[in-house]
Amino acid sequence: MNTPTATLHLSVGPRETLAEWGDDGRSSLPVGTAVLWPAGAAGPSAFAIENAIQMVEDQIERLVPRVPKGGRLVVSAETLAPLQRAGAIRGLVNGAIGLADIEHEYQQLAARAMGAPSARGSGFEHPAGDALVLILRECLHHLGFDAVHLTA
Repeated sequence: MNTPTATLHLSVGPRETLAEWGDDGRSSLPVGTAVLWPAGAAGPSAFAIENAIQMVEDQIERLVPRVPKGGRLVVSAETLAPLQRAGAIRGLVNGAIGLADIEHEYQQLAARAMGAPSARGSGFEHPAGDALVLILRECLHHLGFDAVHLTA
């Protein structure tokens, strides 16, 4: 199961995240794009982001010993839909978004939460995009992936 060709399929919905790997690996996590913080035009507060990080980390840590290592993290176009900004997330290249691009979007989220003028207008068309960035960032960091790959 820990082969370089292993794939972790992630489906992030409003109320849960479904992780599937191998023939029988499956886990439902109670984190999604609508449960990390209250929706609002101003975006989440720094406090809400810190709480969300802890919530997501606690759930992902349960997966660490169970998911394939050295493989690919794959999501569908439907899962990535909240990351739309003028048609696509800036970092989508060759069907993948690298860790550095997800990290950049997370840093913009954190800067907006702190009220940094330089981060104004850096949000996504759909408020769930910020939550998705946080979930993907934590998955990449804690599960050891270097990119999010888009399925057809």
